[in-house]
Amino acid sequence: MMIDNSDIIDRSNWTGEDFEFLIAGDINVSKEDYDILMTPKSFEWIKIFRNEWPYYQIGQDEFSYSWEEPGIQMSFNNEITFEKAKRIADEIIQNIAETGQEPELIILDKKNIYRFD
Repeated sequence: MMIDNSDIIDRSNWTGEDFEFLIAGDINVSKEDYDILMTPKSFEWIKIFRNEWPYYQIGQDEFSYSWEEPGIQMSFNNEITFEKAKRIADEIIQNIAETGQEPELIILDKKNIYRFD
């Protein structure tokens, strides 16, 4: 039996050094819709490129994506608060869900090693 204690973990002091997110599910985002779906609506953002890789900046914070076998990994700068990053990710999950897809946001603790089968 597996106990899900993710709701009782205190993440109030977490920053981008402590976590990443994984957007799981059979997600299909076209190149044309990428910036619309993969960015939050309630934050102003700009897209920059560093080493030919896109980053999205929101104020002093930023995030990027990596498409991995189990889903879409979402990484943040070390200083971002968990609360702000979670708001951003929740909005992106909502954007994807509005297309009829069923995304799931998984919180990854960087101290742990994960294996996805």
